[in-house]
Amino acid sequence: MARWIAIGRAPGWDDLKRFGEELKETPQWRIDPKTTVTSVYALADGRMIAECHGVAQADFEAWLQKKGWTVESITPIRHLAKSGDIWKA
Repeated sequence: MARWIAIGRAPGWDDLKRFGEELKETPQWRIDPKTTVTSVYALADGRMIAECHGVAQADFEAWLQKKGWTVESITPIRHLAKSGDIWKA
C-alpha cells in the first residue's frame, strides 16, 4: 500500500486541546477501510507533518482539506524504517 507525508499548517492545531479534539477519536484517522492517517506531528515552528497509507493520494488530500490544512507539500514515501524494521513502501 502506498504511503505519503504531508507538510503544512493547520489553524489552531498548535493548541494541544484543539490538536486532541481534531485527532482523539479513531474515525478522525480512518479515512476509509483502506486508508489511514498513521501519524501527525506538530512541529515547534508551527508546521504539521502527517503520514498516511492507502490506495489513492487523493483520499489523503481530501482529508487534509477537510481538516483545514494549508499544504506545503505531499510526497510519496519510497522506503521506511521504524524501530529497526525496514521495508519498501
